[in-house]
Amino acid sequence: MAVDRIAVVGISASGKSTFARLLAARTGLPLLYGDHLDWLPNWGVRPAAELDALHKSWIERPRWIIEGWIEADRVERLNLADIVIDLDYSRWLCTWRVFRRMVRGARRVEMPEGCCDQFSWKVLGWVFWKQERPAIEGAVAAAVMKNYVRLRTAREALEWLDRL
Repeated sequence: MAVDRIAVVGISASGKSTFARLLAARTGLPLLYGDHLDWLPNWGVRPAAELDALHKSWIERPRWIIEGWIEADRVERLNLADIVIDLDYSRWLCTWRVFRRMVRGARRVEMPEGCCDQFSWKVLGWVFWKQERPAIEGAVAAAVMKNYVRLRTAREALEWLDRL
């Protein structure tokens, strides 16, 4: 099976960026971070029309790994991917990870300039209750995917990578 386009999805702090970096290193595919679709520097919100145009330009490329949150409006990414990898880790792990990010307050590699994590009860609750999951499930249900893999633990993800 030829794999030139890979979508990595999951809720906040599920490890999408880390997993995608490892995947890019093993496959040689260029990596695009979903946070660059939504956010401009200093937590500016990208206008919808600009976001749609940027997303379209990304998915039209012949080779890519695009990691990031997904919703039904961006389902074409899942349709075009040769494989969709869904990181569906536990709420406890993801909440711990997002809390740790907030305490650090640093800018992550995948974020635009000036986008540093800050403490937010709202975000912690959002992650703990997996409130992004229905949008992901909706996109997955709406998509016509070639291959779909749901990984539920970091160990399972590493084992999947080792089998590449």
